[in-house]
Amino acid sequence: MKFHQLAFRYLCRKKSKTFILLLVLLLINSMILGSYMILYATEDSRLAMQERMGTKVVLKVKESNQVITENEIRAIQDMEGVIYVNRMTGNAVYPVDFNPVTNSDSEEENNWKVTLLSYDDLDRDSAFSDLRYRLMKGDMINGDTEKGAVVNFVLADANGLEIGDEVKVGTEAGRMIGVKIIGIFAAGSERNQMDTLPAVNRIENQIFIDNESYEGLFGDVGYHKTAVYTKSPDRIEILVKELDDFFGDRVELTTADTLYRQLEVPLNRIVRVMKLMLIFTLFAGTTIVSLLLCMWMRSRKREIAVFISMGTRKMDIFLQVFTETASVFCLSAFGANIIGSGMAEIMKKLLMEENTAVLLSVSLRGRDIAAMFFAGGCIAVIAVCISLSPILVVNPKDTLSRMEG
Repeated sequence: MKFHQLAFRYLCRKKSKTFILLLVLLLINSMILGSYMILYATEDSRLAMQERMGTKVVLKVKESNQVITENEIRAIQDMEGVIYVNRMTGNAVYPVDFNPVTNSDSEEENNWKVTLLSYDDLDRDSAFSDLRYRLMKGDMINGDTEKGAVVNFVLADANGLEIGDEVKVGTEAGRMIGVKIIGIFAAGSERNQMDTLPAVNRIENQIFIDNESYEGLFGDVGYHKTAVYTKSPDRIEILVKELDDFFGDRVELTTADTLYRQLEVPLNRIVRVMKLMLIFTLFAGTTIVSLLLCMWMRSRKREIAVFISMGTRKMDIFLQVFTETASVFCLSAFGANIIGSGMAEIMKKLLMEENTAVLLSVSLRGRDIAAMFFAGGCIAVIAVCISLSPILVVNPKDTLSRMEG
């Protein structure tokens, strides 16, 4: 009879022992699976935070005539770890087919101008990203915007402008460009400004456009401010050093990863706790399963002695016991998957409150199952080796003589 046939016959004959081993392995595999689910979810949350929090280095020129050029922007984009560069600049321009909002009766030139601010992505690094301004309707400036503008609602109401209308602005040199209104914003502090403030300095007269439109109006004049985003917050100091070496004293460098560092703390605590729990589970699981199998092997010495006397190879005996344990392990792993799928949402609620800044998206995925099979399989193999070693290393004659005595 083959070893696998003997293995299944033994499991059917020893139902109580099989059930006990199944429960033990089910508990161990469930704990392993839960630990890996949380560890992988924590890592996913960390990566999502890195992308969402926008860990960055902000470059601001110290002198207005020392702008950051396009060639320098391309060099920044080629630096290791850089995932996005948001170019920012601005200038005062003349409105062509609309009037600026002003409460001042000054005849100065600045009281007839508006402020043009250009971004690659208006949702980042602006008054919108720090919630000083809010978009009332329409869309933001982003990488896909072509000749678009976001204007203040007071300026729009004063000139009868709506989303989709085109406004034109020009420079002192006579250059002019038309942009289409794609969004309307409000600051909430429009009425708190002094009446003597010139039009160019008023919030109502700030017009946000894309960089391509800005270049069409002013040419390749460079940028006064640039935000360099990195995918690796741990490398931000290295990136700062590279940028400092590249620009020298021309720019002022500031980092913006404080929020990520604050939110990373609870994640690191969870990782430490779960790693400790996983190590304890692996150690305890190996010990418990090994002791359980060792106790059972003592009662099977007579059976093994008979097999040896009949000429059965030690490898076949090992394979039989391993097949028995592996079969029970596979059943327990299947049960652990069922438990794990129901455990995911419960663990998410236990770990994080709904109003917490960091949420763990705990779910059962293939990599969690694969990790559980590997770790649990190692426990099963080690336990079988430990339980069978005292029997298989002994000479068959000694085993038989002990059984006769």
